[in-house]
Amino acid sequence: MEHEYQIIDEGFRSLILNPATVHIEKLWSDGRWTEGPAYFPAHRALIWSDIPNNRMLRWTETGLTETFR
Repeated sequence: MEHEYQIIDEGFRSLILNPATVHIEKLWSDGRWTEGPAYFPAHRALIWSDIPNNRMLRWTETGLTETFR
């Protein structure tokens, strides 16, 4: 299967501890221009900005992506 991502900075490869078992998952793909993400342990959520739509989105461990603010 062909990957849906491209590694631009080779330093990223060092973050993949075991390439045979790593799993990279696309969490959301409807953005044209986004900033972030940042992980908030207290919320157990990944939060990023959707600039054109003037909102912040949140992904939680439930797998749901929703408007945060």
